[in-house]
Amino acid sequence: MRYSKSKVDRAGKTLARRLRTILEGKAPVNQHDPALLEAIQIIEWWRGEHAKPLSRIGAKLGNYASEQGKPIVTQRLKKFPTIAGKLLREPGMKLSRMADIGGVRAVLPDQNAAYKVASRLRKNWTIVRFRDYVVEPKLDGYRALHLINRNRGRLIEVQLRTPHQDTWANGVEIFSRAAPGLKFGDGPPELREFFVALGELFADDDQGRSIDPVLFNRVEDLRKQADIFIERALDES
Repeated sequence: MRYSKSKVDRAGKTLARRLRTILEGKAPVNQHDPALLEAIQIIEWWRGEHAKPLSRIGAKLGNYASEQGKPIVTQRLKKFPTIAGKLLREPGMKLSRMADIGGVRAVLPDQNAAYKVASRLRKNWTIVRFRDYVVEPKLDGYRALHLINRNRGRLIEVQLRTPHQDTWANGVEIFSRAAPGLKFGDGPPELREFFVALGELFADDDQGRSIDPVLFNRVEDLRKQADIFIERALDES
């Protein structure tokens, strides 16, 4: 069965609304709620609709990226709980416009290689959005190039990273196990400050700038604080 995008959007709204009332204690969990069950069915169908476009984009990205050395190309289909979490965090989000249900990532040798691949993709693919988080990093220190590709009516996010940027992002993932809000710009100040400073340090190296010893020492000090936080969190778990 196929569903219209308006039906997909309504399913997303229904799921978010039901989950919000449960989390706020305004309604009990009802596993037999027909509206919720229908919403879950539609969302799972919509999620599955991104599988084939994701595979096509992943293969094609590998071809482009391989022209810049030996990249690491991976892909992932966003899991249902992650989709639900994003709908909860962003009440105005229309599910049919969620651009990262399918995501492909290439880790390229350096920043210049990432820009070259991005330029070719923008020339040859249907890119509906481009975000340069290298020139304008996110407030948490995240840097990468993001392109949203439309492939047969489905939006697939393409991320182009340097090894430093990938290390940074993987570090956030690891630390988020002890501080879940870190991935969304929240979390303990010592961790947020560490990753902002680390992002600056990595960016200087990626762009061939001299490493500022003051920044380097600050990163070292903040890293020690971050390690102490993790040790404390592990002891308390």
